[in-house]
Amino acid sequence: MFKKLAIAAALAASTSFAAWDLYPVLDQHKGEVGTAIGYSADNYTSALTGTIGARYSVIQNLELALVLPYRFFTNYEGHDMNADGLGALTFMARYQITPTINVFTDVGFPTADESYYAKDVWSVAAGAQYSNSINSFIRFGSEIGISTYFIGSADLTSMFLNANTEFEFNVTPQFTPYVGANIDVFLGYFADDGYRYNSVGGGDIDTRIYVGAKYAFNDMFEVGAYAGIWFGNGSYKDNTEKDFGAYGSFKF
Repeated sequence: MFKKLAIAAALAASTSFAAWDLYPVLDQHKGEVGTAIGYSADNYTSALTGTIGARYSVIQNLELALVLPYRFFTNYEGHDMNADGLGALTFMARYQITPTINVFTDVGFPTADESYYAKDVWSVAAGAQYSNSINSFIRFGSEIGISTYFIGSADLTSMFLNANTEFEFNVTPQFTPYVGANIDVFLGYFADDGYRYNSVGGGDIDTRIYVGAKYAFNDMFEVGAYAGIWFGNGSYKDNTEKDFGAYGSFKF
């Protein structure tokens, strides 16, 4: 049961915990608003989720963001689970230490709708990002951090190690395909009787491989789409998950 609750907490996070992206923060007093729609499905469950968000650099090198998801439906073996409504509002902050290194923290609040399956989950993530241009054609972004989920109804705190990497290819100034990977390592949980590791699958690793592309109409408007697949020996053991999505943003 504990492992299932830990996995549910991870899936309840409003975004993958990569702040807004893996690259340098916006310039001072620059901002962006965006919206996205994503569909995911594994052997048993499918879900459709929309997201809105905004980010803004309040001072040089400091970027703040808010992201709020809305779950349209969650089905289990073809039956509606009534796990829909607002998800967790997530506050994000990134600080750019050098032109290539950021540190970040994300905090997810238990704002989910009453019908949502993990409405009492708090989340906190922190880590560092490194990005650089390999040449004029390829840009590289990466991230490593720890994410923690506090599940009030189960009196449970679960922890994950997360690592992300991505390559962008500047085919034209407007068109940018990309490919990347996300890795989640389950570190265990704290409960009433203390820390537990192997008894709930500590060390299990799940990996997502994804591809996508974005198109910038100009300096202000951008759209994109992506597809990914999860697999591993943790929550996706013998149960791969596929996800697809599209998004658009306005920069100001």
